[in-house]
This record gives sequence, structure tokens and C-alpha cells, in this order.
Amino acid sequence: MNCVIAVESWQMQCCGNPFRIGENVEWFVCKYEETSVITGCFLEYIYEAHGSDWQGIFKITGAVAGIKALFCSYEQRPSPYKNGAVVNYPVYERAIDVEYADGWDAAVDGLEFNCYELTYSPRLKPGDSGVKQC
Repeated sequence: MNCVIAVESWQMQCCGNPFRIGENVEWFVCKYEETSVITGCFLEYIYEAHGSDWQGIFKITGAVAGIKALFCSYEQRPSPYKNGAVVNYPVYERAIDVEYADGWDAAVDGLEFNCYELTYSPRLKPGDSGVKQC
């Protein structure tokens, strides 16, 4: 059973290891349960390298089955959390299938790289009871 993991560019640039389709990798993830604005995929998990809530973070391991790089422009909108504040919101405009991911994808047609959607085929390692399946 495959699942889809969101991998934010800044998390990948800071602490991620490059990966490619077919590679076996381990990820620390949190439940995400959002639908992708551009691809319509259900994003079950999000890669987490900086969280402090270790009870909500777990490790999954498996093979990379597909990678989409998402690119966007940004527009300023009022913050829903702070009166009078204006924040940049990503406006997703393009998804491109890629074979390799390192977090440093170049801009495409003036759109900035924002994140990956990683299709993942989970596998349990023998004797590793701390690994969860998607």
C-alpha cells in the first residue's frame, strides 16, 4: 500500500538527505492528512526534522515510488491569526515529476520550488517494531 508524504523545501535543505526513485529510505514523519492543492493527492504524512513533539513523530521506512516537485508563486493576504498582519501565501501552479530530490530545485517559469510530494511504498525492517506502515 503506497502513501504520499509532503516534504517541505526548507526541511529538506536543512536536514534532508537526497533521494531518488527506487531508493530505500527512512523518514521521520507526522500525520498530516491534507489534500494537495495542485495534484489533489491525499497527503497522509509530512516529513518532520525540527519538531519538538516526539510523541507525534514516528519513523517509516520503504522505497520511493514517485516524486513530484511543486512550484508556486506567492501572494500577500491578511493573516487569519494576527490582526493587521500580512503574510505571503503560496499559490501552487505547477507539479513536475522528477527522478531525484535534493531540496534545491531551480525555479521554473518564474515559479519558486516549494515542496515535494513523495509517493512511498512502506516496508518493515526485520526486528524494527518502532517502524510504522502507511
